[in-house]
Amino acid sequence: MRSRELREKVYDLSCGLLATVIDVVLFGFLYEAEVISGSYSRSRIGLAGEAALEKGMEMAIDKETIKRAIWKVTHQHLIRRQRKKGQEFWQITEEGKRRLQSLLPRYQEKRTWDGHFYLITFDIAEKNRRHRDLLRDYLRRIGAGMLQISVWLTPYDPRGILKEFIKKRNLSGAVIVSDVGKEGSIGEEDLDDLIRRVYKLDELNERYRNFIGLIKNRELDKPQVAFRFLSILADDPQLPFELLPYDWQGKRAYEVFKEKTQQQ
Repeated sequence: MRSRELREKVYDLSCGLLATVIDVVLFGFLYEAEVISGSYSRSRIGLAGEAALEKGMEMAIDKETIKRAIWKVTHQHLIRRQRKKGQEFWQITEEGKRRLQSLLPRYQEKRTWDGHFYLITFDIAEKNRRHRDLLRDYLRRIGAGMLQISVWLTPYDPRGILKEFIKKRNLSGAVIVSDVGKEGSIGEEDLDDLIRRVYKLDELNERYRNFIGLIKNRELDKPQVAFRFLSILADDPQLPFELLPYDWQGKRAYEVFKEKTQQQ
């Protein structure tokens, strides 16, 4: 299987969260906590990795690819072998956890808000199209929502985190951040309706609701639960709680996720 096809397959099977077999292997170890290695008919590490993957999801990837990934995570010290009660166990290391933490979204239980909204506008020439696309992707990742192609909205002050991005790509003067203030308005649209539309909150809320229903009605393994929840969280701008609909399901979905992935 060619590398591009493999990345696409892994990305699809991991609900759009991960793009390499190595990271999916680590994900399996993270949410299974420890995997008992089996007989010597294959490498013990290989069996442990396959077990983590098979318990996490039905991966249609050949075993040799999986075993190569397991070999890599072992030699990169992302998993380690331990013995307990005469049995060997494979566990993810702190370094392995840090690698995943840099890739996976995290639910923000505290969301400090100054009550202001901020508009981000930019005018980047076509010759710098790559930087323009990177900026849009970056704005999505920091929780901004698109009003227009070159006009974005966020309730969190973006000036500090955008400063380094702008400097690194020599975009000074091309990106402007405006503080709309606490009493400011944006056009004639009601602010609640604007937020719902820009951030697609109704669609996002329905995904959380479906996740909760799925967990209630199906018996899923920890990695399956985690993949599904985190794939929704990756699209959640995690707005201040004051701005969310009264029937917001995100917090309840997070509680279900914790309950199912932390139980022994």
